[in-house]
Amino acid sequence: MRKKHSIDPIHIRLFIFISVFLTSFAISALASVPAPLVKVAKIKSWRQGDISIINCEISVPFLTTFSSESDAKLTYLLPKGTEVKKGDLIAEQQSYYYLKQLSRLEQELAVSTAELKFNNKEFNRLSSLGNMISATTLENFSLKLEQSNAKQQQVISEIDELEHRINRLRFFAPKSGTVVNTYSEPGEYLNQGKKVLSFLSNNEKEINCKVPVAEFGINKKAVFSLLNGNKQQLNIKRINQVVDNTSQFVNVYLNAQNDEISQLLGQRLKVKMSIANNRITRLPVDGLNLAKTGDYVWQIDKEGKVAKVYVKLISNQLDYFLVESALKEGDLVITLGKSGLTVNQHVEVSSDKEAS
Repeated sequence: MRKKHSIDPIHIRLFIFISVFLTSFAISALASVPAPLVKVAKIKSWRQGDISIINCEISVPFLTTFSSESDAKLTYLLPKGTEVKKGDLIAEQQSYYYLKQLSRLEQELAVSTAELKFNNKEFNRLSSLGNMISATTLENFSLKLEQSNAKQQQVISEIDELEHRINRLRFFAPKSGTVVNTYSEPGEYLNQGKKVLSFLSNNEKEINCKVPVAEFGINKKAVFSLLNGNKQQLNIKRINQVVDNTSQFVNVYLNAQNDEISQLLGQRLKVKMSIANNRITRLPVDGLNLAKTGDYVWQIDKEGKVAKVYVKLISNQLDYFLVESALKEGDLVITLGKSGLTVNQHVEVSSDKEAS
């Protein structure tokens, strides 16, 4: 028969006493450990929104093209690249033969006018004779009167058309701008419809930007400005509603507020695009923690309790990061003393002045 083991009651009481003593000692020891001392900085606002730098170029919707409206020799033409002011002569065709034709028509008009005047006077005289003149004779004079009147109107119309052609033999700059291209040479005989030159007005240039659809939607309110010292804001002139199937870019056309752009046609430039986003804030450089699982900060509340807040890094500036997160302006993040921190841990903030 196996003998049962028994524990002495004295040993049991001793074991309980030692356990209670050690537990009390551990609690006292833990209570005596001070909370970690940390330094903090405030989150600052970022009112410029979500910023992207996009590549653009100077373009125009179309150039103004001048074409010959008459068959005539080209006698004068400014070379391409010439800058002109509004009203300057930029090209001219020979007018000699048209002026001679105009002179002949004016003579013909004088004859037709005199003939109309005579026929009208004679018709009135015969009409006053009453029964003394036959109806046939009177009808013949009425017909002559109508024919002379039609002849005069025809000559007047021919003179008007010819004067219009003569006036179009000289080409003037409609606005201040530049002769972009020439398609003919002085001394060349131009037929009607032949292109002479193309002209670019200074205030018709625009900025063509190819913007990724992922960053810019038709319904998003974006603010554009030149990426230079003057920070000139640009207006959205129009948006192409058709997206490039291959690149998934949308064309956004911008112009300056004063309608005049100093850059050259075809010149490339960078433009800053800002889209409102109240989740973007300025984070002090020392507040960011980089990790494979995601970048984060240690946020501290009014009671000194620590929370782990994940952030999306947008860009790094000289002395701060732009991040997208749930952080708000004025929130405190730990910048010094971050080692070994855990979620919900209580910390003490250093009495030193908070980082700016």
